[in-house]
Amino acid sequence: MASRAVRDALVVAVAAGALLVAYGVRTRQGPALADEFVYLAGARALVTAHTLDARYYDADAILRAGHPHHDVHAPGYVLVLAAAALLMGPGNAAAVALNVAAYVAAALLVYALARGLEVEAPRARLAALLALVLPGALPYVYWAMAETVLGALVLGALVLAARAEERPWPAAAAGAVLGMAMLVRESALFLLPALVLLLRGRARRAAAFAFVAFLLLVYAPLARHRAPGGANFWAPSSGRAFGYAAVQAMGAGRLATAAALAAHRAATNLAELVSPSTTWTERGVLAAFVVLPALALARWRAHSPRGRRYLVGLLAGYVAIGALLFGVYVVAQWSGWRYAVVLIPAFLPLVVPRGRARWPVMAGLALASVVLLAGMRQVFNAYKASRQKRQAGIAGYVERYVPQAPERLVLPNGWLYGWRHPSTEVISTLPSDAAALRALERSVAFSVLVVPADSPLRADTEGRLRYERVNTDDRDPPLVIFRRLR
Repeated sequence: MASRAVRDALVVAVAAGALLVAYGVRTRQGPALADEFVYLAGARALVTAHTLDARYYDADAILRAGHPHHDVHAPGYVLVLAAAALLMGPGNAAAVALNVAAYVAAALLVYALARGLEVEAPRARLAALLALVLPGALPYVYWAMAETVLGALVLGALVLAARAEERPWPAAAAGAVLGMAMLVRESALFLLPALVLLLRGRARRAAAFAFVAFLLLVYAPLARHRAPGGANFWAPSSGRAFGYAAVQAMGAGRLATAAALAAHRAATNLAELVSPSTTWTERGVLAAFVVLPALALARWRAHSPRGRRYLVGLLAGYVAIGALLFGVYVVAQWSGWRYAVVLIPAFLPLVVPRGRARWPVMAGLALASVVLLAGMRQVFNAYKASRQKRQAGIAGYVERYVPQAPERLVLPNGWLYGWRHPSTEVISTLPSDAAALRALERSVAFSVLVVPADSPLRADTEGRLRYERVNTDDRDPPLVIFRRLR
């Protein structure tokens, strides 16, 4: 048995290596998304300055929560990324190396989970190989994002639970690992029903105790100083990517209003999914996230009683996260699928059929996945190229007129500038109006203010003695740069 497991692990690892090389050689490298810069700069600050204080700030968050505070995201990924940075040095290479390890580990954990659910070794190996080409797995290896690490952690928790069943100590470890996943991103909570239903008796109680203890003793202290915002599970705020009005109405007890707002958001999401702005590649990825759970459910009679309980728990989390995505978040524009991807690998051990029927099913799934991965690489490469070009333009223009990096500046979308200048804090959004700018001036010191040329704040700032314009030689500037005098 052990030798068979080792051989299967080698097959999966070799396949993973081949896919990583084949996909990676034509993938655009380097950070581009705002979250990538936030994570990378946060890990660098933790390694060099031993602090979780943010390096990028939202102007409204400073006015609401004061300064300094932590990043809006849960801090777990920064902690893990900082550990990788200690070995490799702060930078994108550390993030990619961490993701490579998590990508391979996730596929091996799918195999271990399948075996824990009493799936035969050949089918478990096919499930692990399918995990390697699952849409979303390979692309995010080359992004400084939490998805790959999160997936490995939740699978690790499920494997421990599948092996424990009635043993308290492995079950407690499963609860603690799921708590670690929550520290990376709160969407791990949607795996809790599946984990609980894998366990019985004292083991279930041990897992629940360990999970709650981790949240109280580790998660809560580390997450308490986070900025308010859409990515803050406990203190969300407005923005297109988050239906704040529905959440606000729910918190105020206006249930009918909350339901109406959620229904409107769901209708908007459905309209966007069928609109020309949504690519067929994205629709294909979302369709895969529907097909795989459906295939697992279609094989209901073939699952063991324990496998059925586990599937019930998975489907409960799946329905809950689907309702949240459609009713509160944005599903299209490569947004919502990131939150769902944490659940999908956990279905794979229950997808592979028995006997000869598995070959056409697996061939079809693998072919569809490869097509989707090729489409995702094209979309993501184009996205990264445009974002990196824009960031280089912003950073280069400001550096031209501000040769000495300040301690703190207001620079909308100044992600690359903040990454290039580790000693500089960037307030990466503008205050909403002139009154908010004056409130920001009273709240925190900054020496440079950069506004888009068409911003309403430009005229207001040019008329104040507090500021001096720096780039007066540029008659048609993309940005207007002011030095704060007092």
